[in-house]
Amino acid sequence: MRSGLNKFDAPKLGQIGIVVEDLEKTKEMFETTFGIGPWAVFDGEPVKCVDRGKEVSFRGKMAMAQSGPVQIELIQILEGDDTIHTDFLKEHGEGIHHVGFIVRDIESRIKKAKDEGIEILQHGLLRQMGLTVEYVYLDTRQYGGVIFEFIKPSFLGMPFPFRSPLLRVGAKAAGLLSR
Repeated sequence: MRSGLNKFDAPKLGQIGIVVEDLEKTKEMFETTFGIGPWAVFDGEPVKCVDRGKEVSFRGKMAMAQSGPVQIELIQILEGDDTIHTDFLKEHGEGIHHVGFIVRDIESRIKKAKDEGIEILQHGLLRQMGLTVEYVYLDTRQYGGVIFEFIKPSFLGMPFPFRSPLLRVGAKAAGLLSR
């Protein structure tokens, strides 16, 4: 193992991302069988997304719920360009795609990754109802077969606690406005 990976000083694990074919079905099963919920559900597309060096466009759904201190994120790509998510689904089927860490300074983390020779798989920006989420997937699959993600959430430009009940309120408001 390369010694440079400890330079990231990774925060505590914040999220487990799971790519699914049917978000509603999976969400319902997690809720009724395991008691995981309530869920904040978002439907939309990134403002900007670069996937393995190429700008892409896609629309998807995400659902997020807390399970203890860790957020469970379900991701379903509905349409658009091929991405790391659609390729994962084709190659592996449904399953754990990434582990995410909430960070405040994503740019310094990206620089450290590049300095260590770790490639950026996807870098995106999501915006909805004042909530902005910048994220980056790192190609860390050679270390245990999982992708690391850095997530920088903000609300109206201020750092935002991703586990906040406001996330569910925002999702409900976004759902009402999109009808």
